Amino acid sequence: MNIKVHFVCLCNHRLQCEMSKLQLKNIGLLGIIFLFLSCDPPHSIEFINNADSELKVKFKIDTTITNYDLNYIENKNADSIVFNIKEKDTAELHFGIGTWSDAEIRKQVNSLKEIDIENADFKKVLKSKRKMEEFLTKHKEGGIGWKTKIIIEIE
Repeated sequence: MNIKVHFVCLCNHRLQCEMSKLQLKNIGLLGIIFLFLSCDPPHSIEFINNADSELKVKFKIDTTITNYDLNYIENKNADSIVFNIKEKDTAELHFGIGTWSDAEIRKQVNSLKEIDIENADFKKVLKSKRKMEEFLTKHKEGGIGWKTKIIIEIE
């Protein structure tokens, strides 16, 4: 990105003008840095069911661990989150603002006991924290440096 700042000096003090140009450039640079650092996008897990049968996705929650990202779920006393996704349809689980860093995935996995994914043709059960972490990390997607989605596509 190339930023050009044109500054016309209306005074007779050349040193003062040079300092004003430098200050203006610094303010512009700080504005751009602030813009990039202040944008914290939402992150989510998206399920895409391309199969010809209904897909069931179940997150079994460890209720002994507090996870404020999952606080908005309607039944806060539930021990699981279940999606029944019709064929050729999608579902998404939102986790608020942030990105899918390794630490963020680890934090979310620590609040889970198990992930079950099944349809008429297969069943995948992830019980260990390590396997859940590997599975979610493998499916991270997003822009350069910003992994904002985990996309799990079932064929």
